[in-house]
Amino acid sequence: MSKSTHWSLDALYTGYQDPHFQNDVQALKELSSSLLSFCEDLQKEKEECILHDGLKKLEEIQDLCYRLKMYTQLMLSVDANNTDNIAWSNNILSLCSSLNLYQSKLWSMILNIENLEEKLQDDELAKSYSFIIKENLSKRSHALSDEQEQILSMVYPTSLKAFSDMYYALTGNAKAFYNGQWLPLTQVKNMCHDTSSKVRKEAYEAEQKAYESIAQPLSFAISAIKQQQYKESRLRGYKDPLEKMLIDSRMSEKTLQAMTESIEEYLPLFRDYLKTKAKLLGYENGLPWYEIYATLGDCDFNFSIDDCENYLLKHFKNVSENLYRMTKQAIDEHWIDYPTRPGKQPGAFCENLGWIRQSRIITNYNNTLSDIVTVAHELGHAFHGMMIEDQPVLNRDYCMPLAETASTFNENLIYNALAKDMDEKNRLLVIDSQLSALCQNILDIYARFQFEKSVFEHVQHGFLNAEQLCDLMKQALLKSFGDGLDPNWIHTYRWITKVHYYIPDIAYYNFPYTFGALFSRGLYAKYQKEGQAFIPKYEALLKATTTNTVEDVAAIADIDLSEPDFWKQSLQSIVDQMHEFLELSQGEKA
Repeated sequence: MSKSTHWSLDALYTGYQDPHFQNDVQALKELSSSLLSFCEDLQKEKEECILHDGLKKLEEIQDLCYRLKMYTQLMLSVDANNTDNIAWSNNILSLCSSLNLYQSKLWSMILNIENLEEKLQDDELAKSYSFIIKENLSKRSHALSDEQEQILSMVYPTSLKAFSDMYYALTGNAKAFYNGQWLPLTQVKNMCHDTSSKVRKEAYEAEQKAYESIAQPLSFAISAIKQQQYKESRLRGYKDPLEKMLIDSRMSEKTLQAMTESIEEYLPLFRDYLKTKAKLLGYENGLPWYEIYATLGDCDFNFSIDDCENYLLKHFKNVSENLYRMTKQAIDEHWIDYPTRPGKQPGAFCENLGWIRQSRIITNYNNTLSDIVTVAHELGHAFHGMMIEDQPVLNRDYCMPLAETASTFNENLIYNALAKDMDEKNRLLVIDSQLSALCQNILDIYARFQFEKSVFEHVQHGFLNAEQLCDLMKQALLKSFGDGLDPNWIHTYRWITKVHYYIPDIAYYNFPYTFGALFSRGLYAKYQKEGQAFIPKYEALLKATTTNTVEDVAAIADIDLSEPDFWKQSLQSIVDQMHEFLELSQGEKA
């Protein structure tokens, strides 16, 4: 198959000395120096020119910045110790940041055009951007006066951003005393995935004590961040921070309500799965939190990179010719960087490179079950990118709830294939791996959503101390996990472990994950029912994700997200898998 396990970036640039790279850097510098006069001159033009030429200039900025940022960040991601990579990445980021003000000015000029919506039909370029323009017009109604915006911008570094930085500083430098030595908290936290139950338990206890030492200052941080987010959302005319997040997510409150109510109806069945798993692991009182990531054993699974590629090609070919061809291209043209090595960032990601109709993927491949699923997941992101690459450059962003649609669809496909291809023992482990991940995306996210909702209700009346935050987290976890968890081992410091609560500009960075998991699950269930007839609708749906609300995207596949039926069908497909898990586990106990 592929001769190299490293990716090639030559289709972008062959290096920092590549004349094409140097020319683009020079073009970016010239663009930066010319934008002030361009904006001043454009302001004097007729409205038709402002609309058309303003959009063209926004396209130019976006295109040039994106390709240079992508190249330097991709280079840095596989060799963070290379001084050239560090220098060029910082240089390009700085240059692109200097253009933010002019992008705002251009958008402001465009949105100030009188009767703008009517004039969109008179210009083909503007017509192609009608969705994003109307969206920005709507959001503009929540803008403050220039003076107010300037004040918020001025105090941001010493308010929201400062408390967020405080979180990173405290958690990043925290130590936990484990096995007779002080270790970085992150290292001890990662022991939750250790194969030894004894290690998991002792690491959990050490982790809890470490959180105690930083809980009080972090209670100030989360209280301040949530208070300011609430006050600012009200100042901007939103009902609350949740309304803002829903608008940013292109989702209606009715859809969120239908999804949430459906989840609440199915919570007892998820708890039954957790209780069954607890008994298989030897616990009678529900699952202790330190076992929440525990596996039921080691899967007899060892796929080389070639094995992985062949397996994915085989199963993708049966689903979508477009997905198969793209995966073949990704393998043949070295889009994927597989091996772990010094200086390479951990984890996995995919970056779409629409201007060359390709993507690039990082994994840290180690021949495990999760590794092949991860590669499938990232190829889903690449496929999503392929579906939207014909969109004009300003139309290539999709909202967070839809971001995991194709990636999770691929996960479902490969998990099902693996389960069918394995013997009974390994099938149990594969199904448990998938169900465990779904519990995180549904039960844990539901708890995080309920916790944040409670925090916003309380901070309207004052500060929350560490003890109160722990109590709110305990209530949220019990509301979600119920008797599936051992009540004596509940992780009440989850409000510290989740960075999402401390992101300055975003509240409720949780429910979109659940949406993504259940939406993709429902799409895959429709594929299983309709077969190949569903794939054209699925691909059309992906193409529409950048220029529609989530409800309009789903309607392409004949799905009504605002009613519980779809969500219940998705949840029921998980319950069906739980029943299979239960049957297999009975055989395991026998």
